[in-house]
Amino acid sequence: MFHCKPLKWFWGIPPVLLVIAFALYGVPLQIERDLSARTAAKLREAGHSWADARFNSRDAILEGLSFSRTELDQALDTVRAVWGVRMVEDRTKLIASPETYVWWAIKKERRLKIRGHAPTNKVRRTILGFVKAAMPDLEVDDKTVLAGGSPPPQVWLGSISFALVQLGHLRSGTIRLSGNRLEIAGEAETTESYKAVKTALTTQLPAGMKLASDKVTPPVVKPFSWRVKYLSGTISLDGYVPSEAAHSQILAQTRKLFPGAKVNDALELAVGAPDGWLSAVSASLIQLRRLESGRIRMKGARLEIEGIAADKETADDVAASVRQGLPSAYRSTEKINVRKKAKPADAPASGRSG
Repeated sequence: MFHCKPLKWFWGIPPVLLVIAFALYGVPLQIERDLSARTAAKLREAGHSWADARFNSRDAILEGLSFSRTELDQALDTVRAVWGVRMVEDRTKLIASPETYVWWAIKKERRLKIRGHAPTNKVRRTILGFVKAAMPDLEVDDKTVLAGGSPPPQVWLGSISFALVQLGHLRSGTIRLSGNRLEIAGEAETTESYKAVKTALTTQLPAGMKLASDKVTPPVVKPFSWRVKYLSGTISLDGYVPSEAAHSQILAQTRKLFPGAKVNDALELAVGAPDGWLSAVSASLIQLRRLESGRIRMKGARLEIEGIAADKETADDVAASVRQGLPSAYRSTEKINVRKKAKPADAPASGRSG
């Protein structure tokens, strides 16, 4: 007679369940891994490394971004041809190509905004590396988008690298690339930075790049100071000038007024000169020429002149001429002394020796 003994056959249930679980989950997982590996290899061989295939059992889902519809179709055909693939769901996307390929960056208040196009994510990461090298302390907001139709990647990267180096010299500013045309604007960090940017834009543009617009200005300084000293046949100039034209005019006038004098020029370009600045400088240099030695200090619209005159009449006239020659918004302080005349030597005592 047959007797049912549940405890004896109960221990056979777990192995059976394991076999069923492996059949339900293990085998499909192995299939997915095998298909994923073989499909990825085929995509790489076909030059479609941008594409990524994942599997649900034997069904593939193809994802990725490409610049070409033909390339998308070729990637789909590559996956369909892999042995064991049942069907392919196309989730690839075509990257648009704009009429003009643009990229720009805005530097302001320790932040850098980046916008425009990039041909690949690799190029995008390379650009962020350039940013870190040129401006390591800035907070970066990058919202570039992938787009087709870029110039050759190395040309594009070279142009962006050059532009970022120039932006690094600016306190605030903007760079913009439209195709191969560069536009740059902003305020230089220092006078030396201003000179470096101007030199680069004039002599160091990358091959193929064209300068469309240069609106880089010298740094703004306040107060706008200027100084000149005349002593022992040497005239020394330092401080700031508002433009290269003003700089040249001051040097020309100085050499004309002080012929034969040695001229030490330490003037630097800057923005911030008050109205009438060049007229004030010119008028004060004319009066300095009438002194035997002296100096002028000007901060904003305030001028100080001091020196030594040959006589009281000259001293008084120089002081009056300075006040009258300055633009109406300027104020002056004059301290002109008269050269002290040397005392005559005592006459020798006369008499006869007897």
